[in-house]
Amino acid sequence: MINYIKKKLRRLVASNNTEVKKNANDARIKFHGTSDIKNLNLITRKQINEKKYLYIGSESVVNGTYVFEIESGKITIGDRSFIGGGMFICIEEIEIGNDVMFSWGCTVVDNNSHSIKWSERKDDVVNWKRGLDENKIGAFKDWTNVKRAKVTIKDKAWIGFNSTILKGVTIGEGAIVGSGSVVSKDVPDWTIVAGNPAQIVRVIAENER
Repeated sequence: MINYIKKKLRRLVASNNTEVKKNANDARIKFHGTSDIKNLNLITRKQINEKKYLYIGSESVVNGTYVFEIESGKITIGDRSFIGGGMFICIEEIEIGNDVMFSWGCTVVDNNSHSIKWSERKDDVVNWKRGLDENKIGAFKDWTNVKRAKVTIKDKAWIGFNSTILKGVTIGEGAIVGSGSVVSKDVPDWTIVAGNPAQIVRVIAENER
């Protein structure tokens, strides 16, 4: 039994080391060596060689999946920030500041994914299926008419679990987004919001900051 446990532990350590090495050597990521990125998953649908897609500062813990649907797009995460998991989908830009906390299950998307006009999205499923059939996921989707806008999460913000932040939104400094919220409009500095759509609950007093 002891030998079995030892073997399991060795396999687990080896697996973790492989993940660390994989991300540490990924040319698409630029990160400070003091940050933990071993549970990070990066997907680039249409990749430009030697381009950096994801930038991570120092002393951060970054988990989750980061999807770049087209060649453009950039995600930056500052110093001492924690990303507990979730999905970040980018074709424009997502900027996360310093000392930010994301709980698990969050989604951040800087685009609409599809055009609101049927005539402009009528081929989306066929094009996506073609990518699946040819093992080139997303390679044939047309993003020309999909609206996009930068998402900004300012320093010291806290995003509760299972929250969704939509394109063009700025979350203010020190702001708090309640769990399960859908944020479609800007959140002022030092403000708590919650709900779907997210609404202001209250302003955080000076002595609580």
